[in-house]
Amino acid sequence: MEFPDLPGCFSEGDTFAEAAAMGADAAKTYVASLIAHGDAVPEPQRRTCPPGSESIFIFFETDPSYLITGDVVSAAEAARRLSLSAGRISHMINAGILDGYRQGRRTWVSVKSIEERLREPVKPGRPRQVLEG
Repeated sequence: MEFPDLPGCFSEGDTFAEAAAMGADAAKTYVASLIAHGDAVPEPQRRTCPPGSESIFIFFETDPSYLITGDVVSAAEAARRLSLSAGRISHMINAGILDGYRQGRRTWVSVKSIEERLREPVKPGRPRQVLEG
């Protein structure tokens, strides 16, 4: 997936739905980085889709807090540090309990969010999604 208004912003996925989701995350991160560094966010331009391609709309909201800063470790290392399975780490990232992101086929988790989780008392059961607002 390519974003002509965001030079160098690309994404892909194994399915159309995954490509769209990964594309939304890539664009969200790209724009958050522009804002965090004080760079102008490009205005959207009207474009013609090249032959053999599809054009889709992706909507997202972002701000600099979306960026993960500081040290990161692999999901496998996060699982070792938290004494959990790699699948549980993915679930915790999806639920907003740990900060992490995918880069290619690898998943990275912020050390800060691991340390915060280690300081919290352990509760029985599956982690629940953190709701905002």
